[in-house]
Amino acid sequence: MLSKGISPNVITYTTLIYGLCLVGQLKEAIDLLNHMILKNISPHVHTYNTLIDGLCKEGNIKDAKSVLAIMTKEGVKPDVVTYASLMDGYCLFNELNRAKHVFNKMTQSGVAPNVPSYNIMINGFCKSKLVDDALNIFEEMHQKNLVPDTTTYNTLIDGLCKSGRISCALELLEKMHNRGQPADLITYSFLLDGMFKKQEHDKALVLFNRMKERGINPDIYAYNILIYGLCKSGKLIDAKEIFHDLSIKGYYPDVWTYNIMINGLCKEGLLHEALACCQKWKTMVAYQML
Repeated sequence: MLSKGISPNVITYTTLIYGLCLVGQLKEAIDLLNHMILKNISPHVHTYNTLIDGLCKEGNIKDAKSVLAIMTKEGVKPDVVTYASLMDGYCLFNELNRAKHVFNKMTQSGVAPNVPSYNIMINGFCKSKLVDDALNIFEEMHQKNLVPDTTTYNTLIDGLCKSGRISCALELLEKMHNRGQPADLITYSFLLDGMFKKQEHDKALVLFNRMKERGINPDIYAYNILIYGLCKSGKLIDAKEIFHDLSIKGYYPDVWTYNIMINGLCKEGLLHEALACCQKWKTMVAYQML
């Protein structure tokens, strides 16, 4: 490029910084940022955001904050993406208080949080089992006339299910429908898993059928949840029937499907069937390797 007399510009450098971050060469990315500043090529907000996000994803918050300091010194105002990257970095390492501090600083700086930035905080609270705090943030979104997306609802539903609050999760599912936000396969998978773990097997089966009625086709992961739940609840006959129907319906059982069935058969003392299932799995693996 240089040999042809073409000088790199801010887009060139930003693209290179993005590539270096992708392959984990963060030191080189920081060096490149410093190099472009020395060359009097002014990085724009996207350049800084790219580097800050890359550093945060690797847990290198200290260097991310140093880049933020350079950004401020150079007169580039952080935007919602800048703050969201820092929040996400703190949440990844369960430093929720610091994430909340960044969130508050963002609003104090006159930068309005958007749906993805709220999603980061909701996810952080849910992963730390602070579901009530997540629900409070969720309500704040409505107060600010922000429309939660499917990710928002799925994160909350997953958090509620993991904390055993299935009825609250189902209420949230109804709110999704009432507010015109369609539930997806991930939504139902979280609910099914939670219901089976709470031993609400009959309700889980009703929900599974309702999901199909609403035009959402289960994938093999959803079927694994269903088969596992049936095995755990002593409904091995139903589990076997669904397992045998998978190939007829065009599904390919994976290693988890076979493990679930083999385990279920062994627990019922059906060792011959378990061995036959194991042999079928080995045949499938051998066929896939051809």
